[in-house]
Amino acid sequence: MRTVALSSLLLVSGILGLAQDSKELAQDSKELVDKAPAPVEEALRARVDQYYHAFMAGKYKDAYLLVADDSQDAFLESDKQQYKACETLRIRYSDNFTKAVVVESCNSEWKWHGIVTPTTFPITSFWEVMDGKWYWHYVKPTQVASPFSPTGFVPLPPPEPAPAAAANGPAPVIPSDMKAAAKGILAQVAMDKQAVHLSPDQSSQDVVRIRNGMPGVVTLKLGDVVIPGLRITVGKLQLQANEETTVLFEWRPNDPGPQCQDCATKIGNSTIALQVVQTGRLLPINIFFDRGPQAAAPTPRPASQAPQK
Repeated sequence: MRTVALSSLLLVSGILGLAQDSKELAQDSKELVDKAPAPVEEALRARVDQYYHAFMAGKYKDAYLLVADDSQDAFLESDKQQYKACETLRIRYSDNFTKAVVVESCNSEWKWHGIVTPTTFPITSFWEVMDGKWYWHYVKPTQVASPFSPTGFVPLPPPEPAPAAAANGPAPVIPSDMKAAAKGILAQVAMDKQAVHLSPDQSSQDVVRIRNGMPGVVTLKLGDVVIPGLRITVGKLQLQANEETTVLFEWRPNDPGPQCQDCATKIGNSTIALQVVQTGRLLPINIFFDRGPQAAAPTPRPASQAPQK
């Protein structure tokens, strides 16, 4: 489970960070070779090490000096993340050893919804020889890494074409708002509604349906709920791709026991939350006790949301 959770960093880093992927990776194996003359490989490794050491030191201006002229705008616009350590895993050459695809393994921290987790993840970068030296070169990504995909990657969705642009040709592959694209992918675990309605004076129930739109397994956690007379049951805590489950809310004001004496007169509106473990996202559900059309609804008070162990 920890491996899947940590791999979620690939989803965000692939969209927001400097990790890149393109059709160049799919070139025929005859055009990509792993071995190069020793002086060529030594020169490339020295430049790659210099580039990533700048990220480790947080000195991004030093990395900028190793960026090709036509890629400088893309470098400046991209998010920067400081790494703790990096190691070159693989180099593949093409065009008579003047171009290279470098896969680097970097240690960093995954920060998501207040959770900080040390993790290691791969970064693909592209390099070209210009004026006798190797330079980092930007290639527009066509897909991003995803822990929820059987292949490890998911294609980036094309943006909605503007009416005028649609008439002039196909829409560009890369969405204009990369952060919005990342949020859209993470929000693919969705509920059919965000509130349930119960009758405080009699036994009643309501249901929320949750669907996993991710191409992989997700795990749900229900926050602790201390509301006498209310029972909340999650049908399944693990959902496969495109699978659905239900969250059943049952109100029983006449349940025996000291905690439920006068439940109907003491109850107030509440809010609980389900957590999607792999992304850290919280799905809030409001619980309304409807006393009739003439009664004013109290302001919801949050119930404890500590995840169940």
